[in-house]
Amino acid sequence: LPRVEESVNATLEAEVLTRSSYSSRTCYAVAADLSEMELKKILIEKMEGNKSIQRSDEQRNLYKALVEAYEVDKAILDTYGESTILKKEKKMMIKKDPPLDQTGGPKDKKKEVSRHQLAL
Repeated sequence: LPRVEESVNATLEAEVLTRSSYSSRTCYAVAADLSEMELKKILIEKMEGNKSIQRSDEQRNLYKALVEAYEVDKAILDTYGESTILKKEKKMMIKKDPPLDQTGGPKDKKKEVSRHQLAL
């Protein structure tokens, strides 16, 4: 019985450490996304306060696009929460650091196809 208890405790401890590590990354991603939304909201308020949206069509269009982007982000966050933020972050990471091929360079589908054809 003590061995089983030790094994269960060790497994639980490992799981808690894994989840807490994941949780801190999740919190960081959520905080970053919320900061971006807060900045959008501040910019919207400043534009409304300065009446800069009434100066030209271009400024009015930029204001409308900013408000629309903010509302979409807010709706997504309210509906799907953290899971959407994490998917968005993963896509951003892949764009920044694309997968590498065997030579250490970025994978290029065209090169892979031509290499395969040469081998035939």
